[in-house]
Amino acid sequence: MLKDLLTRFLRQQTVPEREKLGKTGEEKACAYLKQHNYAILEKNWKSHPYEIDIICRDKTNNELVFVEVKTRHHADPERSLESFTPKKQRSIIKGAQHYLTQKECWDTPCRFDLICINGESLNVEHYSNVITR
Repeated sequence: MLKDLLTRFLRQQTVPEREKLGKTGEEKACAYLKQHNYAILEKNWKSHPYEIDIICRDKTNNELVFVEVKTRHHADPERSLESFTPKKQRSIIKGAQHYLTQKECWDTPCRFDLICINGESLNVEHYSNVITR
């Protein structure tokens, strides 16, 4: 048990390493979205206290898409999905409401997507319309 705790502790990343991994994941997610017919409108959009990783437009149906990106070293997409908690979902919804108000685009159809980037090879998993009301 002590060995497991020590191993887990030593694997923990420092803040700069996490930030670098997160930035790499967001860049990979943007490239993926562009390849799949999305136009990137905003990256790391902030309106205190809310932040949305990527805001884009799906060119196939003209939907505004609010994207949360989860980047993890492990290859298990289930763990990334688990980290998309109800609290995080509420925060993204509130952030989206601020964005829609700021841009005066409440009439635009929109949805919430999740992109998980997992493993050493940074595999991309795109989950569309993950928050429904």
